[in-house]
Parts: sequence; C-alpha cells; structure tokens
Amino acid sequence: MKKIIWSLLSVAFALPFVSCSEDAEVTAYLTDDRKNEIAVENPDKVFSAQVSGLYNDLQSYYAQDVQHNYFGQKSFDYLTSLMGNDMVMTNRYGMSIYHYLLDYGAENYVPTSNRWKEYYRVIDTANQMLAAIEEDTTDPAVLKYKAIALGMRGYAYLQLTYLYQFSYYVGADGTKWGKGAKYDWSQELCVPIVTEVITGQQPRSTVAQVHEQLMGDLKESYDIFESIGMTKTSTPADFDGCVAAMYLARAHMIMHNWDEAIKYAQVVIDNFPVLQGEDQLLQGFSSLTLPDVVFGCGITSDNATIYRSWFSQMDAYSAGYAGIGIARIGFKPLVDRIANDDLRLQWFCCDRSTGIDYKGGRVTLLRDTNYAAVEYQSVKFIGSGREVVQAGYDPEKGASGWELGDYIYLRSEEAYLMKIEALAHKGDASAVTELESFMQTRQPGYTCSVSAKADLLEEINFQKRVEFWGEGMEYLDNRRLNIPVDRSDATWGAANNNHFSGAKLKAEQENTLFRYQLPLSEIENNKMIPISDQNSL
Repeated sequence: MKKIIWSLLSVAFALPFVSCSEDAEVTAYLTDDRKNEIAVENPDKVFSAQVSGLYNDLQSYYAQDVQHNYFGQKSFDYLTSLMGNDMVMTNRYGMSIYHYLLDYGAENYVPTSNRWKEYYRVIDTANQMLAAIEEDTTDPAVLKYKAIALGMRGYAYLQLTYLYQFSYYVGADGTKWGKGAKYDWSQELCVPIVTEVITGQQPRSTVAQVHEQLMGDLKESYDIFESIGMTKTSTPADFDGCVAAMYLARAHMIMHNWDEAIKYAQVVIDNFPVLQGEDQLLQGFSSLTLPDVVFGCGITSDNATIYRSWFSQMDAYSAGYAGIGIARIGFKPLVDRIANDDLRLQWFCCDRSTGIDYKGGRVTLLRDTNYAAVEYQSVKFIGSGREVVQAGYDPEKGASGWELGDYIYLRSEEAYLMKIEALAHKGDASAVTELESFMQTRQPGYTCSVSAKADLLEEINFQKRVEFWGEGMEYLDNRRLNIPVDRSDATWGAANNNHFSGAKLKAEQENTLFRYQLPLSEIENNKMIPISDQNSL
C-alpha cells in the first residue's frame, strides 16, 4: 500500500547560522549585525559551511525515506525518468512503483512533502546567506558566495515549477505533439516566493511570477560569476557561471525565449566539449574527470549513501537494487530505433549491441561480464560496481566499494542539444548541420534526413531522449513540449511493448497525474494558502 504521511513538519526551515567547524563558537551566538560584519571581514568563516550544506543536500537530502528512493537531485533524475515513456519496469516492485504508475502526488504522500522540503531548504539557506551580504558589496570573495546563493535559489525555484504546476507553456507551435500549439499556464498558481526580503508565510505566486524570480536570480548569479572571472572554475564540483548559464538556458527554453536560450547554451558550449569515443561514452557516467561534466559531486566512502544512492538504483553491476533484481530497462521502440553504428546502442543489452551465440541460442550480456537479467537492460550508468564484478566477487559474501561513483548533475551535451532545438524552433537551417555535427560524435555516419520543422524537432527530441536516457531529461522535455506518456498496446502493439502490463497507460501532459499537490503540512500551517488554492487531483 502507499506510504502516507500522517504528521509532517512545517516547511519553515529555521536552519542555524553555521560556519566552519573550527569557528563555530565564534559565530554561533552572535547578533545578525555582527555576523554581517564577519561576512565582510572573513566571508569563508561565515559562508563556507552553508555552501557545503547546500552541496550536501543536492547530493543526499531527504526528509522522510521511502524504500531508499530519495537522495537529492539524482533521485529526482531517476524517479522522473520512471514517469515517462523510455524507462521500463518489468514488474510491480514496491521500489518506485507509484512514480512509474503516475500515482505519487497527493497531498498526504511522502514524495510531494520530500521535494517541497528539499527545495525550500535550499531556498532558506540561500536567503540566510544573502541576508548577511551587503547589497552593494564589491569584494570578489563575498560576491562569489552571493552568486552561489542566488544560483542555488534560482535552481530550487526552477525545480519547484516542474512539480507543483504545469509548465509555463505546455506545447510549442509547429510540433507533432499535442495539437502542435502552445498552451499558456503562466498565470496559474505555482508556489510561494520567499526571499531574504520577502519573509514569513506567503501565498502561492503564479508560474510567471516564480519564473521572473528564478530567472532574475540565475541571471544575477551568472553576471556576478562572469564579472569576477568564475564563468568556469577549476572543478565541476563548484556552482559557477556555466552552471547558472545551463539552468538559465533551461528556463528560457520553457518560456520559448529561443535567442536567450541559445545565448546561455553557447556559454557552456564555449567552455566544454562533448564526450567522444568508447572510452568516454561507455565509461559509465561516474567520474567528474569526464570532459563534459558541467556540475557534479565527488562520491567517497565518507559521503556515500550505499543503498539509498544513484548507483544502487541505476548500476546493473552494483550490489544495490539495480544489481539484485530491479533492472532498469530501455523502452523497446526507443532502443530499436537507435542505429547500429551509434555507440549509445551499447548502453542497452540487446542482440544488436551485446548478443552472442551461446550453446545454439542467442543471449544478451552485461557489457563484459555476465548475462543480462532481461532484454534491453541498461548498462549506461556504471560506478565502481563493474570493477568489483570483474574482480570476481561472491554475491553471497557481498562486495565493498560498489556504491562508489561520482554524481553528474549537468552535462554539456544538454547545452548543445538545447541550442540545436532552439535553432529549429526559429526555423534556422543551421539546426540540421549542428545536429549532424553533434551526432557524428556518437554515430560517425549520421546524416539528418529531415528538414521540415515538425520532423526536425521530433528527430532532435529523439536523439536527446537517447542521449539523456535515465537522467530525468525526458520528463522535463515532455512537460514543456506537451509530449504524452503513451505506453499503450494500441500505439505500440503488445509484442513491441515491454512495459509492465499494469503500467501501459496513456496520459497527456495537462493531466493532473503529472502535477503534485502541495504538501498537507503547507496547507495546514500556511494561513496564506486556503484549501481552495490546493491543486486538484
């Protein structure tokens, strides 16, 4: 049965004002004025621990655990991937089944509360940092923290818009999806806006107002980073100008601001290449040293969350859930459409990618070690589990280290494909040549055989679905482009449809199945949000 929250904490996260551990006794009991003075004198003393807290929450936050499904941003990527067409569950496993069935968002369920608390916790920490920074400061050491706080707050509001209301625009003109036109949801109620100057309980703001807030935050963040020479830092573990630019480009894509989306995508393109060749594309997406990593988090034995983690859920070589029975599988019609010479075909265990003749029969393999549990099983994401398997560990005795592998939040390939899509929306012929250039790093013989706008946008979307399979991108694009979730036999035919029988549903993007209700705790405790403002089911 579904796990229901009977009693939830308020969303008012009054986090303590913390600093580096060795200085905790210096700042713990100071007045706000004195903290502001210290922020000017030694910003690292005041802000470094709060930034570490933001990064830690991005990697592992949960308010209430449910079957090890929650671990910050990568759990968003994994769970929303289950809410589309392209990731398949083969049975009614308790693990994440209700996301897969699009039955996850009621006000008294754990998912809607977890996500709300996760992102408002980020917002609260960012607001505390910004409140301690003089508005007219010109000190680069302080401006760095201001930019991080603004960027993280903008990111959090963007994430909230994905869940608690339909997209700013649902659909786009001249596409094959929906009715091939955009529908304006910008004036519908979204989430409350709270900043360093807008405090206390607040009513729900409209989608347009929340976008104005988040885009203002992200643009100011980017402008500050650019002004202090931190457009790109030395490590992708930092929130820097390229990270802000990527989230800005995402927001502009949602609002159909194609030129602005291209502008900020180009910032990333100018600073990062795309992955190329087997060594990079088949590495397993588990190292910050990969050249396309724009933003991520290093995972060590000190911060690994073991079973409640990305590689536990996604790595078929692990001793976690994905390796002991809950396989992550590609949708057959998607994988079957991938070209034979496309390196990304090897992310899936099917006869064309890994099949061999064995004792008179045809089998599929995990990439180089063992039989796949089921046809089309994914081996895209590989942490340290592969090395453990190759070393010949005994599953009954367990294996240490399989849960390790860095988290990648943003990859440069998204910027390249956003630019290509935006060009196509504009009717710019260079979209075809840029798509061909990108795809030839994956499929050397690729040529784009279509040029009509609707066909080209469909082709770009297909290649993006393949590129970002399992990374949550399909969900984000489906929301804004009005691409239905269609797992029905009526569309695909039973023999060609490998979705679990109970999940062969069809739903348009303006269906309330895709929208969370606000948490019950928020409705009960925030006097500015009447029950009548709750999202309908």
